[in-house]
Amino acid sequence: MLSLLWIALVAFALSAGFCLGLRGLARDWYLVDVPDARKTHDGHVPLCGGIAIFLAFFATTILAGADSASALALLPGLLLILTCGVLDDRFNLPVAPRLAMQILATFLILESGGLTQLHLGMVPGLGDSLGIMTGEGAGVILTGSVFLFVALIFGVGLINAVNMSDGIDGLAGSASAAAFFWLAVICIDAGQSGIAIQALVLSAACAGFLVFNMRHRWRSKASLFLGDGGSTFLGAALASIILTLANPGSAIAFPIMLWVVIVPVIDTLSLIIRRSAARRSPFSADRQHLHHLILDNGFSSSQATLLILSLNFAAGAVAWGALRLSLPAWAMLLALIVPVLAHTSFVLHSNRRLRPAPLASVADAAQATKTNATLPGATL
Repeated sequence: MLSLLWIALVAFALSAGFCLGLRGLARDWYLVDVPDARKTHDGHVPLCGGIAIFLAFFATTILAGADSASALALLPGLLLILTCGVLDDRFNLPVAPRLAMQILATFLILESGGLTQLHLGMVPGLGDSLGIMTGEGAGVILTGSVFLFVALIFGVGLINAVNMSDGIDGLAGSASAAAFFWLAVICIDAGQSGIAIQALVLSAACAGFLVFNMRHRWRSKASLFLGDGGSTFLGAALASIILTLANPGSAIAFPIMLWVVIVPVIDTLSLIIRRSAARRSPFSADRQHLHHLILDNGFSSSQATLLILSLNFAAGAVAWGALRLSLPAWAMLLALIVPVLAHTSFVLHSNRRLRPAPLASVADAAQATKTNATLPGATL
């Protein structure tokens, strides 16, 4: 346990140190976030947080020396997704090349990590009905083209989910730190020490970045941002660890692992459905993210971040508790209806409460006020 603490401290210190060292270089490279109609922050903020986290992760994993081979195997895909995000930060790339690079990066992670199967757990009758491979006592296992399709969708989806959640100071970094923390705890319980160290290092590296990105008593605004490079890298790292743990060799069912990242996943799926229903691109900008709706309900930026962080931490605790109690995967899959309904109810309530009154209703109200004012005893 002491060695894990030292590893976390090294990752935290390196991340904070890289953040300090890269700030000036980011400005020299024009890697800065400029305020516009949508971005209301003050000044040109360096977009080097993701690079700092990546460097801290790579350096600490090598220094720790525990199963660094698995981390190095994932490096090509993670480096590709970081590079694509950094280029997007600098040159504002179109959607199509970004999506193509994300698919390629996810495929590289699967190939270099040797990931070819996905353990779904005990889902009665599902394997027979879908013609998917099943093993006695092992539940349903996705293989071949079905596995590749599901893994690519999950990987690319989580990359964009974390990226889309990066809308207010401290949110994506803190939510990712919580997810990596629970992944580390789950790995320790499962005897996956190498992956546990990787997850712990990433959690601590996120914390080092949050020193400059999270609002608190001594910092009124962020001085560094993750950038698209950082948020997409964190999404890819989360996806790679979850897919690795959901491999049949680890015997951890994918539906349970899904709980660790369920908050950004549900928010992103909800946005895609609502934007598509409005005949808009899923990648178009609006103020319908969960953090936007929380802000519009009167919460401050810091309060919104802490609230969503708490939801992410609680969801990770649910996954860990389900594994400790040996709850069946099908039950945890069905239980996902609870956060889905909660999110849907909050979105509908917020949109009804915050929707401006139609012009006809405003005119009718004005006419009623005018009429009532002419009646005997009426007051304005």
